[in-house]
Amino acid sequence: MGYHLRRQLREALGPNITGLQRAVALEIADDANEDTRRSWVALEDLARWTGAKDAVVVRNALKRLAVAGWEFRVPIGKGKDGRTLYAVPGTRMTFVVPPFKEVAPAPPKGEPPLPQGVATAHSEGATAHSEGATATPFSSDPSAPQEEETSAQGGVAATSSAARRELTADEKKEFGNFWALYPKSKDYDKTLALWSAAALSGVDPKKITAAAVAYAREKAAEEWRYIKSSVNWLKARGYDDKYAPEPNGKPNLRPINGKRHQHYQLPEDHSVYENGFQTHARPQASGE
Repeated sequence: MGYHLRRQLREALGPNITGLQRAVALEIADDANEDTRRSWVALEDLARWTGAKDAVVVRNALKRLAVAGWEFRVPIGKGKDGRTLYAVPGTRMTFVVPPFKEVAPAPPKGEPPLPQGVATAHSEGATAHSEGATATPFSSDPSAPQEEETSAQGGVAATSSAARRELTADEKKEFGNFWALYPKSKDYDKTLALWSAAALSGVDPKKITAAAVAYAREKAAEEWRYIKSSVNWLKARGYDDKYAPEPNGKPNLRPINGKRHQHYQLPEDHSVYENGFQTHARPQASGE
């Protein structure tokens, strides 16, 4: 999603940010939304993408980036000791690409780096292929991947290279369709924010809905607690996953826990989705 942002960042980082720290920074930028500069990538995914040993090593690299003037972690508050918190049980770490000046390509090796006002510390990963096996652990933040997070927006201001467009009427209707068809729609505001970010970044809204239906079909026989909420499914970009095709070309949406239900039918008047994105209540299962 953040292809152009990544290209800009790799020049802005300069020659002092290398090794795992550089890889982590660039992967966050690559995952981030171009407009909001926000990323909800999991530490485990960053470890896998960068070849780090585990999530603890990635946290260490993020701390070193912060010391060097590149703070990607979004603060969520202060601890009792006054220490800034970036993750606590129930709220995992999220990221924002810090603002930087666009720069020309880096000078040849041996010449002084371009002045940025940041990245003044020497990277400990410059001489190692990966810090995964040799890095000295820092005291880790009390973070763990959890079901929900505190905010889909985070309250972090970020500049945008282009004005953010508004959702079209058809996109608003398609969001109502998604909300009604997803098997575990929860937290309307966060879901809307994440769905809108995906749609405005170029993801086909109909693709999101089709993937949601396929996910519902795939998880139909599983317990409710194992079904991802709409917020977490969108954060994980579930619409990019591969799902089994519909049997015989027809949907086979079995109910969760064996309860019977009616298939959702779109109302003839789609205007119900336009004003405030209000949607009809989902049909109740018989016997409930």
